[in-house]
Amino acid sequence: MSDDVATDGWVLVGVDGSEHDPCIVDWAAAEAERRGVGLWVLFTVPPFTGAAIYDLTPTADLLESARPIARAAADRARDERPDLLVVSQVLLEDPASALVRLSARAGVLVVGARGLGRVAGTLLGSVSQRVVAGARCPVVVVRGPAADPNGPVVVGVDPDHVEPDVLCFAFSEADRRGARLCLASASLRPGHGSALVSAAVTSRGSSAEAAAMTMRKVAETWSEHYPALPVDVRIVRRHPVEALTMSAATACLVVVGHRERGQLAERLLGSVTRGILHEAPVVAIVRVARRPRSEP
Repeated sequence: MSDDVATDGWVLVGVDGSEHDPCIVDWAAAEAERRGVGLWVLFTVPPFTGAAIYDLTPTADLLESARPIARAAADRARDERPDLLVVSQVLLEDPASALVRLSARAGVLVVGARGLGRVAGTLLGSVSQRVVAGARCPVVVVRGPAADPNGPVVVGVDPDHVEPDVLCFAFSEADRRGARLCLASASLRPGHGSALVSAAVTSRGSSAEAAAMTMRKVAETWSEHYPALPVDVRIVRRHPVEALTMSAATACLVVVGHRERGQLAERLLGSVTRGILHEAPVVAIVRVARRPRSEP
């Protein structure tokens, strides 16, 4: 990547040379075009892998041997979208660490979910999991093509804790696509100890009627900023993961929030985030700042 190219606010996409790269790059390139920014393609060579496989190969040669992977991804984006500004970069660094570090400069970070299965996704070493938990910007995890590219954007909303950053991202994404927006909520809360991440109506004095009223008010308030955007409200009497999965069946994108969890932020994800990552093909995770503890 040329030193004179300013990539702040761009769409950053991590590739790994696998068969999943084309799908991930296509989504990221389309997103960059929608946002009117450039695409930043990153391929990282883990230092421990280099040591094990290449032994004493000089760093410069090791990086040069990896550049074709990044260039191939960048060339694909350019071929599909000739007017899109695309740069590629190769680093000798742990993939998750590099993506988290560079996410501070990106507008949105796009990664794949290779190995993020029902069992593998619970492991600490999952690159996708570490990136989602630690990134400083919204992260989009692409497991495959969207269920319906022309479908609505679905955002999980907790009526008890409406998160403006999550709603702002979802409304903006729907507006850029000219898509409907569905505010989805669930009437059953996640199990004890799970992070408050998306749609859940808690038992702390919130009736289904009050939740529905709150959701309608949220829709009305935010629609003032997007008057031409059609907005639906959906409350499903299911666990949040099931509710969002049902809505994702016809969606182009599912949006959830991820609450910061202090020093363990890079190691832990809430159950709802993990669950929807297993089920929906394209999921955007928006970081939500920790709330200060209330005074006794």
